[in-house]
Amino acid sequence: MEKINISGTSEEIITDVMANGLRVFLLPNNKVKNFYITFSTKFGSTSTEFRKENAKKNIKIPNGVAHFLEHLTFKMEHGEDASDYFASLGSSANAYTCFNVTCYEVFGYDKFKENLNTLLDFVQTPCYDNEMVQNEKGIICEEIKMYDDQVETELVFGLFRNLLHKSHEKYAVSGTIKDVKSTKLIDIENAYNTFYHPSNMFVIITGNFNPEEALAIISENQNKKEFAPSFKIVESKEKEINKVVTEYEELSRNVEMEKVNIGLKIPLSSFSSLKLDDALLRVYINLITNSMFGRSSKIQDRLISGNIITDGIYLNRTYLDKHLLVTIMAETPYPKRFVSIIQESIANIDIEEEDLERKKRVAISNLIRSFDDIETTSNLIQSDILDYDEINPNLYDIYNSLDIKLAKKIAKLLRTTNTSTLVINKKEK
Repeated sequence: MEKINISGTSEEIITDVMANGLRVFLLPNNKVKNFYITFSTKFGSTSTEFRKENAKKNIKIPNGVAHFLEHLTFKMEHGEDASDYFASLGSSANAYTCFNVTCYEVFGYDKFKENLNTLLDFVQTPCYDNEMVQNEKGIICEEIKMYDDQVETELVFGLFRNLLHKSHEKYAVSGTIKDVKSTKLIDIENAYNTFYHPSNMFVIITGNFNPEEALAIISENQNKKEFAPSFKIVESKEKEINKVVTEYEELSRNVEMEKVNIGLKIPLSSFSSLKLDDALLRVYINLITNSMFGRSSKIQDRLISGNIITDGIYLNRTYLDKHLLVTIMAETPYPKRFVSIIQESIANIDIEEEDLERKKRVAISNLIRSFDDIETTSNLIQSDILDYDEINPNLYDIYNSLDIKLAKKIAKLLRTTNTSTLVINKKEK
């Protein structure tokens, strides 16, 4: 067991590793009455070609298998759905799949031991068969149709397809209906047997619980089960080129007002000469882009006061293996004017010392306050494990070390003409 002190706070994260390789991260908070448990595997929608280290041949699976497997895992041994069982405990269970993780989560107020054991057991007891796989296809296809009907889905993944040539982030997490229909039981089994080994998984518990008891429950639970020896997973990723696929696209859909999504595609190698730690670089990039295009930015105030946009700007950053994607999305009655203003701003990305100091103070305040929210702190821990495979306890110190000269150098490197724009127009009646 190890204790990690989080700088700038009185918080302490307890970590341990079970004999089978399962990693555990605990952050008690006795100011709240409930607890939040997540059980995650480093397996998301982008992992579609892989092998165990000593295997000679790669395994290929359709897009969407991680999400498909998430659906199936909720089926328990006697046909009961895990979420129904947790409801009988007075708890709430759910799951989600992203590009790089599948996470099973439980919120509860009582019966901590029973909740924790049940979460570990249903995820680690696969009980699907070919009939279940076939039956679940219809449910997932209906889910895909529902999301495909949402303009926001097309706005996000349509832009990603225009930005990316090879990277699987351009595909929806659920895959297509064709992907789902082509999925076989062997695909599910290959994915589970590779990525659901305890050594590729981790548990995070935050909220009101006893950490010593939590470790005892997990250890006892895992010692009762048999697992294959741990192994390294080798994934095959196709190399992504720097240039965008399509610079500009317009679509017509049944919308009340035009919507625009603009994406920047920046090779991470652009920043290599700075020789910065990845966590520090991301902090700079996040603060600079928030300052330029975020909810309290000058450009947003200008666009709203000029009636160019009806609401705020939706800013998102996606870090790939070799590239950074920054997307800027808004609803606007004047799409061409909006695009022109944003493109001009991209060409002149910068940050002033006053803005950096303000953003830094806000970030530090948010960091400290985040430890009052058990879901937010769990997400912070999860992000560190997925991005760096360890806890970063020094975020407070990183914020305090930020320097305006370095920030301006990074801002210049964010300026790019390598962008793609997707406009969704109102369909003419």
